[in-house]
Amino acid sequence: MNAVETLLSQRWVLRSSQPELYYQIKDEIGRYRRILLEKFGYSVLITPALVKLDKIPGQPEPWMGIQSFEEPGDYAMLCQVLMYLETREKEEQFDFSMLTEYLQGQGVEENLDWTQYARRRQLVRVLRYCQEQGLMKLLDGSDEQFLRSGNQEVLFENTGNSRFFLRNFARDLMDYTCPEDFIESDWIDMDQDRGIVRRQRVYRRLLLSPGLYRQPEQDEDFNYLRNQRGQVQRDFQSLFACDLHLQRSSAYLVLDEACAAGAVVPGNNAAHDLILILAQQLQQRVKIHQAQYSLQAMEVLVLPVDSVVRLLKRIIQQRLDYLPKYIQGEIPAAIQQTLETLENLGWVRIEDEQVYFMPIFGKLAGDYAVVKEDSHAE
Repeated sequence: MNAVETLLSQRWVLRSSQPELYYQIKDEIGRYRRILLEKFGYSVLITPALVKLDKIPGQPEPWMGIQSFEEPGDYAMLCQVLMYLETREKEEQFDFSMLTEYLQGQGVEENLDWTQYARRRQLVRVLRYCQEQGLMKLLDGSDEQFLRSGNQEVLFENTGNSRFFLRNFARDLMDYTCPEDFIESDWIDMDQDRGIVRRQRVYRRLLLSPGLYRQPEQDEDFNYLRNQRGQVQRDFQSLFACDLHLQRSSAYLVLDEACAAGAVVPGNNAAHDLILILAQQLQQRVKIHQAQYSLQAMEVLVLPVDSVVRLLKRIIQQRLDYLPKYIQGEIPAAIQQTLETLENLGWVRIEDEQVYFMPIFGKLAGDYAVVKEDSHAE
């Protein structure tokens, strides 16, 4: 795993917890800094405490949030905790009462009542995430007692890493008025039609999204990719082992098996297994029943939701011996999870009781073994 693969797989590398890796990346990253800056607009931050690559998406995706967070309020509380850590010195200690008093005094929410279990659970959720990311250390006590009663004192230590958690923005955040301002902040002083903006957006989308799809209207990003295919592939291959697959209406970055550049799809879980099997089933049906399963514009396949649910149910029932045991009694939940995963990946769009399958379903396929199929399957 080279320096770029490592930095794509982690938020950052901390010298305190990974000293050997920290120095290895610090020595290696110089050879990649120019291409990362020119082609992606990414800067590499190196401090005595950490090395970090700001992985800014070319287009935000639903799955890009913090997976352990459950509601928008978690992000608001995280920002307040980061504000509190900014008031503390590195290695300064603090406890729950000091933190909760600060949060209460901010007045961001009127009903920040720590006697409510939901509020305590939210704070514990955020603090556990902060500990996982190396923003603070738990020195003494347990947050479980605070979660149950709100009375337990827990001692924390500020690591000083919080000041590097957020990315740098081109202007004051108070000047931003809509989400689009954050997306375009890197190019605030550039003409959006200039090649550098388009190039960086395309490279970011290929790197961080499971696929790039051509839009029905004029799509400058896809046209750029089609015209610059060779150069784009060479640039990515200079970073890690991969190939660029460019289709009529879609493009994908396919990693070699040995490549470890971040999370990949499909992963090793039941939902991704079901997605591969569903893709195989749909490919077979499109091939055999072309009139019933005809593709629409941009190679999109459209099927009724209830038809997809029945197909997934049949797939699960025929493969219970291969799937995790918990699915046997939770088939409806497994179907819902699979559809939600597909939506989060951007591989389907569900509107008006119709499922719109993106072209990626023509690229991937898989199954556990030879499974006897119902000849009357839809």
